[in-house]
Amino acid sequence: MLITPRHTNKLSLFFLFCFTLLLTLFLSLPWVSATEKAKPQDWQINGIVAALDDGHDKVKEYAFTKLREYDLKNLKFVVKKPEDVAEKAANVFKDEKVDSGVRYGAAEALGNMGEAATKYVPDILNIIQDEQVDSGVRYGAAVALGNMGEAATKYLPDIANILKDEQVDSGVRSSAAVALGNMGEAAT
Repeated sequence: MLITPRHTNKLSLFFLFCFTLLLTLFLSLPWVSATEKAKPQDWQINGIVAALDDGHDKVKEYAFTKLREYDLKNLKFVVKKPEDVAEKAANVFKDEKVDSGVRYGAAEALGNMGEAATKYVPDILNIIQDEQVDSGVRYGAAVALGNMGEAATKYLPDIANILKDEQVDSGVRSSAAVALGNMGEAAT
């Protein structure tokens, strides 16, 4: 078979198509697992903790957003006293003067701190049940309880009551359902 310019053009289009297909497939492979939490450096955690004391709510909100990127249950390997970080988060979370977005972030951070935040479970539950609190903050509190696992299991009846109460905001009720789901077998 004699290759003419017409055949060469078809062959180059065929190879270009194959190359593009392989390149697309290659680039779409999952190279990094999205479920893995980053391992922070000491200076990163120290900076984030310092930002929690900032006078501006947006700085605090950003700090809580950054804290969510890390596995806070293992924070003790980076920060000398994770209880201090949990206390700062709890203080922000309970402060009614603080913006609701910041309080939501603080609740989520508490939920990811494991044992360091267990003493704040009653406070989180009280905020969920307080109808005067912004529904976004209550939603974040319910998510936090679900992330706390074992620490929140003794409050299962309270969480179930929130789920059953039709007067409670639907977002808060749905997050209570998620919280029960995150508690695994303890919630059955």
